[in-house]
Amino acid sequence: MKEYSYDLILEKLISKIKIKESNPIIGITFIAGPGFGKSTVSKILSKKLGIDVMANDEIRRLYDELGFNNEEYEPDIKKMAYDRTVYLLQNKTSHIVDANIEFHWEMAIDNYEKYNAKLLFIELTCSEEEILRRIEKRKKTFGQTDNYSRATEIDYYKYLELKKQKQIPREKIFYTINTEKDIEKQIDSLIEKIKKELK
Repeated sequence: MKEYSYDLILEKLISKIKIKESNPIIGITFIAGPGFGKSTVSKILSKKLGIDVMANDEIRRLYDELGFNNEEYEPDIKKMAYDRTVYLLQNKTSHIVDANIEFHWEMAIDNYEKYNAKLLFIELTCSEEEILRRIEKRKKTFGQTDNYSRATEIDYYKYLELKKQKQIPREKIFYTINTEKDIEKQIDSLIEKIKKELK
């Protein structure tokens, strides 16, 4: 087995990032558990805003490709997601974080403020029936498309339990999208609000 090196994997990850300096710098992330539609909304937002998506599943996929796919590396994957965000902020590059960071919202805001960047939290809503249907569908297609999410029904219920213990204040949520309705139309309204916010 190859020798494990966090720094080399991080270097490989950030070498794929296209630096596009912007002013102001914005980060967009989500208040949403597994199956809520983060990846779908991220892709549409990316296309419409012209900024890239940073997904934690991309880091897991890289670990898989390199043969370091044991659960023991999960803390390093989370640290790498953080280090990648810092790299983007240091390079003044706006981005979308395809992840749920609602349970670490205070730390995230502090981190963005250090770099004079704006972090926007987008809440996604969806019925439980639809969420469980999506999770079941993803299990059947894992690795066959661009789907590399390992989330299961158990992860969904763990998310609900965590949400009972800690919630982000409503006033910190920038916009809410119902992913069972017309997503494109809602994203167009979101983009209008972002433009007004950044004037």
